Amino acid sequence: MAAKSGLRRRLRCAHPQGSAVRRVPWGWLLLGVVIGAAAWWLNIVVTIVYAAVTGDAGSPQGDYQAAGGAGVVALLATTLLGAVATPIGEELAFRGVLANALNRHGWWAGVLVSSAVFALAHGLNPVPPVAFVIGVLCAVLFRRIGSVWPGVFVHAANNASSILMPLLLTQLLPG
Repeated sequence: MAAKSGLRRRLRCAHPQGSAVRRVPWGWLLLGVVIGAAAWWLNIVVTIVYAAVTGDAGSPQGDYQAAGGAGVVALLATTLLGAVATPIGEELAFRGVLANALNRHGWWAGVLVSSAVFALAHGLNPVPPVAFVIGVLCAVLFRRIGSVWPGVFVHAANNASSILMPLLLTQLLPG
């Protein structure tokens, strides 16, 4: 019982309306989708620069792309896990718990440190710079709105774009 109330306490935010998982207007969720889709393009640019600098032409989203080409069941499972479950879990952990815990050290400490930890959790590849930017955007939305849901939508749109756009582009482009 104490663990449950402790988690509940960590999921509370400094926002006057309370919980980190409170409802938000649809417009904020739509903004999250737009930001997440735009972040996918940032990921493309960072990957190109990374490949030019390091000579490593491998894509950090290669597992997503492989699952996308492995059939409908693999695509659905990857999309469900990568674009639904992962964003919910990571936003609750990094914004709902970590950013909230760091907010006692100031607004920007919560935003920047939680975003840096989020970025490092994605490994040493081209993903961390983009993950840091996404983390900052999600943390700022969290602080502004007081809910993790806009960040979940940013995260979900970015991950869904990483899964579906390469598949869509291979279908549309010749060769």
